[in-house]
Amino acid sequence: MTPQARACWPARGGSLPAWLASLGLMLLVCAAGCANESGGKAAVPATTQPAIHLLQAQLLSVPGDGFTPPPLNPPEAALTADGWEPVALPYKVRRNVTGPFGPRRTVTDWYQLDLTGLAPSAESTYLYIPRWKTIGQLAIYADGKLLYQSEGSLVYNDYNHPLLLRLNGAAGLPAPATVLLRIDRLLTSGSALSTVWAGPAQEIVWRYQWRTFFQNQLPFAGISAFLAVGIFSLLIWFKRRHESLYLLFFIISAAAFLRMQHYYVGGNYLPLSDEWLQWLTVSSLMWLVTLVNNFMERLHKRPLRWLTPTLVTVTLACNLLTLPGSAMLVPSLVLITPLLYLLMLPFAVLISVDALRNALRTRSRDVWLMAGWFVGTIVLSAYDLALQNNWVNPEGVYTNPYGVLGLFTMFGYIMFGRYVGAIGEVERVNAGLAQRLRDREAELAASYERMSKIEQRQTLSDERQRLMQDMHDGLGSTLISAIRSVEQGGMSDSKVSQILKDCMDDLKLAIDSMEPVEADLLLLLATLRFRLEPRLEGTDVTLLWEVRELPTLDWLDPSSALHILRIVQESVANILRHTRATEIRVGTAVQGDGVQVIIEDNGQGFDVEKALGEAAGRGLHNQRRRAESIGGMVDWQSGPAGTRLTLWLPLRRGAADTARTG
Repeated sequence: MTPQARACWPARGGSLPAWLASLGLMLLVCAAGCANESGGKAAVPATTQPAIHLLQAQLLSVPGDGFTPPPLNPPEAALTADGWEPVALPYKVRRNVTGPFGPRRTVTDWYQLDLTGLAPSAESTYLYIPRWKTIGQLAIYADGKLLYQSEGSLVYNDYNHPLLLRLNGAAGLPAPATVLLRIDRLLTSGSALSTVWAGPAQEIVWRYQWRTFFQNQLPFAGISAFLAVGIFSLLIWFKRRHESLYLLFFIISAAAFLRMQHYYVGGNYLPLSDEWLQWLTVSSLMWLVTLVNNFMERLHKRPLRWLTPTLVTVTLACNLLTLPGSAMLVPSLVLITPLLYLLMLPFAVLISVDALRNALRTRSRDVWLMAGWFVGTIVLSAYDLALQNNWVNPEGVYTNPYGVLGLFTMFGYIMFGRYVGAIGEVERVNAGLAQRLRDREAELAASYERMSKIEQRQTLSDERQRLMQDMHDGLGSTLISAIRSVEQGGMSDSKVSQILKDCMDDLKLAIDSMEPVEADLLLLLATLRFRLEPRLEGTDVTLLWEVRELPTLDWLDPSSALHILRIVQESVANILRHTRATEIRVGTAVQGDGVQVIIEDNGQGFDVEKALGEAAGRGLHNQRRRAESIGGMVDWQSGPAGTRLTLWLPLRRGAADTARTG
C-alpha cells in the first residue's frame, strides 16, 4: 500500500471494539463477504463510475537463479518476449514438496492487467487484491513505473493481508491503462493470485475493510482476548496451586496465541527470522493438539494411556528435527510444513473419536462440546491445508483462526462453569458454616445461661457456708464460752461486756467482708478504721494512720477480705488487752511481688517464741493460718519498746511460694 493509502485507511491488525457475535454467525458473515468479493457488488452507494472486477490476466513465467530485488522499471525484454499467455483469475500454482529444494531455483511470474475498462473519473482510482501467495516478494508497476513492493520477509510477506493501492498519484489524474504484477516464487513453493478489483474509493475501499476485518482484525482481537483470559487464569492458579486446570488453560492460550501469529504478521517488521517464526508456528500447533488432548482427558477421566506419551514424543522429535540452526534441520521447514500437519491429522482423528466415545459414556455437556469442537476443527484444518497448498480458490478465508476462537469459547464456557460452580460451592459451605455457627452460638448462650445460674447458686451456697463457718468458729464459739462462764458464775460483768463487744466486732467484720472492695486493699483497711475509731475513743490509745497508695489485688474476694480484717482486728485487740500501749501505728508498703500491712505499738512487748510455743494460746497461730490460707505471710518483732506485726500479701496468686523459696 502506498504511504498515502496507509494514512487514509486503518492499519492492518488494529484493535476493534469487543466482538459480540457468536462463532457460527462469524463464519456465515465471513462466507457472505467472500461471496460478495467473488460474485460482484454488494449494496453500496451508487456512483457514476463502477469498479471493474478483473477475471483475466496475461502471464509470463521467467526462470531465475535466486531472488533479485524488483527493478524500478519493468524490463523491455520481458514485456516484448514471446510466451505471454492468458490465464483466468484466480490463478494458482500448486506446491511441489518432492523437490528440488533450495533458494536458487526460482521463477518470476509477470501478470499483466488491462484497466482500459475503467471510465475516466475525477476521483482517485484504487487497486484491490484480496490475496496473493508466494515465497518471495510482490512488485506492482503502473504505466512502466514502480508503485509498490513488499519488503522484508519472503515467507510472511503480507500473504494473509488484502492489499489496497492508489493507482493515480492524485485525484483527477488519469488511471493507468496497464498494471504489471511481478511475483517471485521458489520453484517448489507454488503461488497464487486472486481476482483483482479496480475503481473509485466508494466501490473499492469497503471491500478491503470488510475482508481486513474478518480476515485479520476480528480473529486477532479474539486470540488476544484468549491470551488475556489465560493470563487471568494463571493469576488464579498462583493463588490456587492445587487446581492445575487453570495453569493448563494459560499454557493452551499461550500456545494458541503463538500458533496464530503467522496469520497477522506482515513482512516489514518481524522480530524473528522466517525460520524461527515458522518453527514456532509448527511447534505451537503440535503442542496445542497435545495440550488440548490432556485437557479433554481431564474432563472425561478415561485417558488412553499410550496416547499422551506418544504425542509428547512425536512433538519433541519434530521440534528437535526442525530446530533452526540444528544439524538435524530439514532442507526447508516452510516447504514441508504441510507434511507435518498431515502427520498430526491421525492423532487429531483419534482424539476426536475417543472424545465422542467418552461423551456418549459420560453424557457430559463439557465433553460433548469439546468433542464437537475437535471434529469441527479437523474439517476446518483440512480446508486450510487445501487453501495453503493452492488446492482450492485462494480467495478463501483461513478458518483456523475462527477454530481457535471456538476453542476460546469452549474453554471459556467450561472454565466459567467451573469457576461459578466453585463460587457456589464456597457459598454453600459458608452458608452451612454460618448456620452451624448460629446453632453453636445458641447452644453456647443456653449453656452460659445455665452455667451462670449454677455459678450464682454455687456462689450463694459458698458464701452462706463461709458465713456459717465464720460465725460458728468466731462469734458462735465466743458466745458459747461466755454462756458457760455465766452459768458457772465465774465471769464478772465487765468480762461479759467485753465478750459481747468482741462478738459484736466479729459480726461487723463478717458484714464488712461482704461489701464490694473491688480488689482495693486500702478501701478494705479504711472500712476497718471506721470500725476501730469508735472503740478507741474511750481509751488513752492514739491511732496513727500512715497508709500509702497500693496496687490492686485481683484475687481479693469477700473470703480473703474477712481473713485480712480478722488478722488486723485481732492484732489491734491484743494491743489493747495486753501491751499497755498509748499509740497504734498502721501503715502499708510495697515489697517485691507483694504489699505489706504493718501494725506497730509502743507497748511493753512479749516473747514471740514463747507465744508461739505449744503451751501458748491460739491467737498467733490463727493469724498465721489465716495469712497462709490467702497466700500471704505474717511476722512478729517484739521488744521492750513495742511490737511490730507485718502482714505480707502477694500481688498475684502463686507469688507467695516464690517469696518463701526466696
